[in-house]
Amino acid sequence: MATHQIDAITLQKDDFEGFIASCQRMILAKIEAAMDKPVLAVDDSAFNDVTDEEE
Repeated sequence: MATHQIDAITLQKDDFEGFIASCQRMILAKIEAAMDKPVLAVDDSAFNDVTDEEE
């Protein structure tokens, strides 16, 4: 899993939110390195209350 840069600890703990946060940090770091500029990370927790109209 390390070759795919997957955080095995969060998978072993069955921590989905932690796994997704880890992936997000890794992807943003790669984007920053490629652009040689900082990336503005947006806190999307404000959208947690939004539901699909079909639900």
